[in-house]
Amino acid sequence: MSRCRPPLSRAELDARLDERIDTRPDGDAVTWSVVVPPACRAAHARADRFRVKVGSVSGYRPSVDPAYVLQRALLQPAGGRVAALRSGIIRMYAGRQDIGGARVPAWLQAVMDDRWALVDGEWRALDPGRLADALARVRPLFVPGWDLPAWHPGESPRVYAANAGNLRPDLLALPGGDLGDLLTARGDLVYVTTAAGLGPVVTSAVRAARGRFPGGARPARVVFVVLSVTPVPPERLFPLVRMSLADAARTLGDLGVGVEVVVHRP
Repeated sequence: MSRCRPPLSRAELDARLDERIDTRPDGDAVTWSVVVPPACRAAHARADRFRVKVGSVSGYRPSVDPAYVLQRALLQPAGGRVAALRSGIIRMYAGRQDIGGARVPAWLQAVMDDRWALVDGEWRALDPGRLADALARVRPLFVPGWDLPAWHPGESPRVYAANAGNLRPDLLALPGGDLGDLLTARGDLVYVTTAAGLGPVVTSAVRAARGRFPGGARPARVVFVVLSVTPVPPERLFPLVRMSLADAARTLGDLGVGVEVVVHRP
């Protein structure tokens, strides 16, 4: 992904996006992904609801749901939908306490036509060839058949990892999560996440690798366990996540560490 200014102006790209907004986070022309803004990460785990304000009306949701955010944008007049998203705000609550928030562009990323990425409210140019190469690289990483404890919808990755460590003597739950969630008896470092949270988790794994992993130990493999009620083939991953995962596989491979992705369904 190029950090250079794309050849089209922000106004032109905003206008194109404005015409294509619908309620599908994984549409053909535009795909959307939720990210947790850096300023919100420390408090995010405590949040039990989110107040979404796009336009003049706000609503509460149990999670940051891109379909709901886009639905609020569609209630705005055509030509002003992206502007409403840019000025919208998502705040986190733990009970009645407001524990922080950020503007919508810090929470949502978009990729349009596999050519343009909207990240932190700024447009960046994408290399279609690199996107295609990333997809080819991540396809072999997806493996079936891992023997894992059952996951129940609504159970968060953190809760699932803690329960898995209690249920299985061959799985050691690790505190924190930034340096992995579980360690298997054969030396695999396991990160438990969701499809929406995979991008930041991949970044954490690469950061741990560059720091020579927790305690200086090098795992046999790094395994990303994606909790999902629906299938998550590589093609359904957000394009920028595909690129991050491909880069992570390359970095870890250079260290002699294998990478696998397991989609764990109920």
